[in-house]
Amino acid sequence: MARNYVIIGSGPAGITAAENIRKLDKQGGITVISAERVPMFYRPRIPEYAVGKLEIEELMVKTMDFYDQERIKLQLGVRAVKLDKERKFVETSEGKQYGYNKLLIATGIDPIKPPYPGEDLKGIFTMHYLYHADQMRIITKEAKEAVVVGGGLLGMDMAEELKKAGLEVKFLVRRHVLGDPFFDEYGCKLIQEEFTRVGVNVFTDTEVQAFEGADGKLVKMLTKDGKQIESSFCFLSIGAVPAVNWLQESGLKIDKGVLVDKHLQCSEKDIFSAGNAAQITDPVSKKQIVQTNWFNASTQGCIAGNNMAGGEPIEYKATTNYLKKVGQLSFNLIGWGNAMVEMGQRTYFKGDNPGEYVMITTREGVIVGAVVCGLPKTSLKLKEVIENQRVIPNLEKVIALKEGQLATLLKILS
Repeated sequence: MARNYVIIGSGPAGITAAENIRKLDKQGGITVISAERVPMFYRPRIPEYAVGKLEIEELMVKTMDFYDQERIKLQLGVRAVKLDKERKFVETSEGKQYGYNKLLIATGIDPIKPPYPGEDLKGIFTMHYLYHADQMRIITKEAKEAVVVGGGLLGMDMAEELKKAGLEVKFLVRRHVLGDPFFDEYGCKLIQEEFTRVGVNVFTDTEVQAFEGADGKLVKMLTKDGKQIESSFCFLSIGAVPAVNWLQESGLKIDKGVLVDKHLQCSEKDIFSAGNAAQITDPVSKKQIVQTNWFNASTQGCIAGNNMAGGEPIEYKATTNYLKKVGQLSFNLIGWGNAMVEMGQRTYFKGDNPGEYVMITTREGVIVGAVVCGLPKTSLKLKEVIENQRVIPNLEKVIALKEGQLATLLKILS
């Protein structure tokens, strides 16, 4: 009898899993349930779409022909609201029940609800579903200025793209330094300089207290330090969490995300999780973390799909590898990245080009994390070294000082 696979989520984890299931199981039924109203799109470029730089066709990762050819049924615009693991079905917001033999939870993340009075005024935008970007496209065409609230990675992207679209941009950042805590001190300095170069006005140590409006429309923002910033257009991005609230009464083991083992299987047989909803054990830090990036989500989806369909069991061994571009800068955050490591040592390696450097973190003579700027081949090499915890000959001599020559690091890695 043919198996029935149900996948909750149409992002990189969910669709990559469906694709790999079909490679191994030609007869099984595959149903993808997603709250998103359109099929899988390349979410990292949604800020470009929101300002009108890209058209919808350029965002799509797969054509509709792909889903037809692979016999993947899409149930879009509906949300999973209940899991009954005893009777093995998922119930949706439409009241329909989908039975499964194997289930994948790949629901991604939900934005944190803004805690500010007036956050529902017209002119305030968040970015999660594609229709949010559709709404922003309309406003961006007419607007002359915008305020971006939230100094995270999405906030940086939107501030940059709105400026490129010709708007005057005020960027409100709660922390003392733009880029913290994602990037190291030197990286934050470069990022601040890059935003200054492109003409974005960055206000650090600035936190919104409330929004005020007239006739239901945004007029100004009040900050905790007493500033009043007038604007009718605000993009708000203050973080996100794994979209797992609907599973709280399911009986699955959940912490920040759905806890999974090395095969990405949950605490319950026949249920797997991947992507931003899954909490994996990082092979380097040995901590249970959620890896919130496209590369890791796709890799997890590939492995989960294989293991769900009965392929030769594959363990998930990839450490975090986050690619982030800021203007002319390109960063890779690998392993521990910029996180502080107990008993760890940081060493910088810089060359003649200020936009190229490596910051590595070592512990007991082994590299456990890196921030790499402008050196893609070096990033790949460090990812392999960090994931395999490979011992590098003569590394202890190189890291004896807090700062060394970039050429020296590149030589011992080769």
